[in-house]
Amino acid sequence: MNVIGLSAAEQNDIFRMLAAILWIGNVQFAEDDGSGSQITDTGVTDFVAYLLEVDAAMVSRAMVTRTVETQRGGRRGSVYDVPLNPAQAASGRDALAKAIYNNLFEWIVSRVNVSMKPRQATAQVIGVLDIYGFEIFQGDFEQLCINYVNEKLQQIFIELTLKTEQEEYVREQIKWTPIQYFNNKIVCDLIEERRPPGIFAALNDATAVASADPAAADNSFIQRSAALASNPHFESRAGRFLVKHYAGDVLYTVAGMTDKNKDALVKDLTDLIASSGNQFLQTLFPDRPDPNSKKRPPTAGDKIKASAGALVENLMRAQPAYIRTIKPNQNRSATEYDTKAILHQIKYLGLQENIRVRRAGFAYRNTFEKMVERFYLLSPATSYAGEYTWTGDARSGCEKILTDVGIAKEEWQMGVTKAFIKNPETLFALETMRDRYWHNMAARIQRAWRNYLRYKNEAAARIQRFWKNNKEGIAYAETRQYGHEILGGRKERRRFSLLSYRRFMGDYLDVGGKNALGEMIKDACGIASGETVHFSSRCQLLVSKLGRSSKPSPRYIVLTEKAVYLAVTNAKDGRIATTLDRKVQLVTIRSVAMSNLRDDWIALNVNVCEEGDPVISLEFKTEFTATLMRLTRGQTNLLIGPTIEYAKKKEKKQIIKFVKDETVPRDDVYKSHVVHVPSGEPPNSVSRPPAKRKPGVVRPITQGKLLRKGGPSGPSSASRPTPKPKPKPAAQPLPVKLPLHLRLLRPLLLVFHRLHPVLLHHLHLHRLPNLKSPWSRFSMTLRVNPESCLWLRERCLSW
Repeated sequence: MNVIGLSAAEQNDIFRMLAAILWIGNVQFAEDDGSGSQITDTGVTDFVAYLLEVDAAMVSRAMVTRTVETQRGGRRGSVYDVPLNPAQAASGRDALAKAIYNNLFEWIVSRVNVSMKPRQATAQVIGVLDIYGFEIFQGDFEQLCINYVNEKLQQIFIELTLKTEQEEYVREQIKWTPIQYFNNKIVCDLIEERRPPGIFAALNDATAVASADPAAADNSFIQRSAALASNPHFESRAGRFLVKHYAGDVLYTVAGMTDKNKDALVKDLTDLIASSGNQFLQTLFPDRPDPNSKKRPPTAGDKIKASAGALVENLMRAQPAYIRTIKPNQNRSATEYDTKAILHQIKYLGLQENIRVRRAGFAYRNTFEKMVERFYLLSPATSYAGEYTWTGDARSGCEKILTDVGIAKEEWQMGVTKAFIKNPETLFALETMRDRYWHNMAARIQRAWRNYLRYKNEAAARIQRFWKNNKEGIAYAETRQYGHEILGGRKERRRFSLLSYRRFMGDYLDVGGKNALGEMIKDACGIASGETVHFSSRCQLLVSKLGRSSKPSPRYIVLTEKAVYLAVTNAKDGRIATTLDRKVQLVTIRSVAMSNLRDDWIALNVNVCEEGDPVISLEFKTEFTATLMRLTRGQTNLLIGPTIEYAKKKEKKQIIKFVKDETVPRDDVYKSHVVHVPSGEPPNSVSRPPAKRKPGVVRPITQGKLLRKGGPSGPSSASRPTPKPKPKPAAQPLPVKLPLHLRLLRPLLLVFHRLHPVLLHHLHLHRLPNLKSPWSRFSMTLRVNPESCLWLRERCLSW
């Protein structure tokens, strides 16, 4: 129920209605002192009233009495409560339960159809009809209804497969041998006809005349069914009657038929439902019968006849395909095989006549226009280079196609509006030739395409080499440019940082790769497999010890999208071991502090903690800072000034001063919170322009057969005569107008057949700058394979 979209409240209402149906069936009646009836257990009706949310007294009164209104001269008369005998009360009880169950079932089916309804404006639907098969059992009213529906479906089968088939041959003036078959329309008329009255009509009359006494109603039906004795498919017997169905003779018992045919809710029961406070029950009964109407309410036979008529109407609008099931035995055994019963089923299902019609008839037929549209490629008289060129009518074109492909004359006939092909093998041969035509044309396209690829192979290789050499450098250059932007005009630079060939590589220790050192650092830091390493390098961490001044100590620094890791290598028990010294989460970093000189010191100002702020001397400080700023999306502040303030311990601030000292030979020198730094490049310095490359020798592209040395205007061979062009037939419109997308697809064959290689070159290269992975897409475009041409072939096959 959840799958089809029913809410919890609707599911609860469904279970409530099912419980009400079961409890209504538990209501029992007994004769009272008079001619009426009484309910044996009022507790059952009280619970039914609770489930239906109606008054309990109203339930009891509606089940044992019936309201009758008299009229005089069109004016309203008196209203009487007529008591019901136990048989009449039981009939009303069953009618109420059936009505609730039937309307509940139809409501659920409508909700399922809403859930399965296509979302598009138009859709193609495949419906499956699975019903009870023909039955020969005890012969009651339900079996009569089931067999009647099977008779209607058999009538449709005859109408669509046997009768329609032979009528079409006559209409198309096809020479063939007619096949005799049994038409079961006479059996359907016996059951459903009104004039002369059939079985359902006789049941309705008997029910209306003697509705109070079921036995009297059954006797009335026996008397009325005697009028059907003139029908050769009906025989009346003592208390029973026999119907000669298409599947065999079935003997039906009259006793209880008229009682089961009563399926109408009296006015008291409909008023009972109308008084319910359950909104869901009101939804199940949207149409109220007119209390002033004198028309007899429909019986069960009327409803099954109307339902069968609606089913037939839907099937006639569709294109039904039949699956005939054959029962191997009547005992439902998996090991028994009743040959006589199987042969009987094959006979009454009409399979013999159907096979005879198929053998004597034609397996495939279609209009001349459709045949020409489908197979015009098979004849040189009707097509040229994939275009339709026939100027005659569709009938002569169809005949020309079948003649040119060499099909024997006895295998096909031309009707008035259609062409008929006798055997399926002939149709399969036509489809194979059509498929082979597209395959050959696709092979020609592939051959020309591969020839063009050889011509363009070297150009593609040059693009590939250029892209492979530069695609990774572009990302590094973008990171480097971002580092210049955040430090521009605020900090002196080193000459090495401004060199054109300087690239920000990121993971210098290969922590994210398979290097032994990188794996050792990764394991020591405890970096998860899904955590990407964006930067790693060697550095020095400013370490303070008790009673001594701070001193730089070697460390490994690793930056991921989550944290900054600092690892240290120590000697333990005579072995070198790398351990995690400190882990700083990116979300805890408030700012990054740097000096305005060319030194390598940075401080990570984090939230208050016992360890304080890490102060690091890092040669690739600009790259580290740029990567950190990108990972935090610019939320980390960058502080640049003459000093660096950091927390040495919790709640203990310390300042590092930076002094410009030209006596320092190369790198900065740290001592007692003072860093001596030599002069650097001005803060507004920009990157050096890249050095010019030595020009190489451009080699001509002469591979392939499309362009040879000497160019297309070179001297041609004198021994080879110039071929004279043949006149091309004029293209004609197809007899059947194709949809727009198919009409646009059909000229693709000629386009690929005649397109100049230079145009193909521009056709594929103009999309190159818009691709995220240019070379992979470009190489995929150039390296065409048979599948790419088979795609064109399959699209053309859909015509």
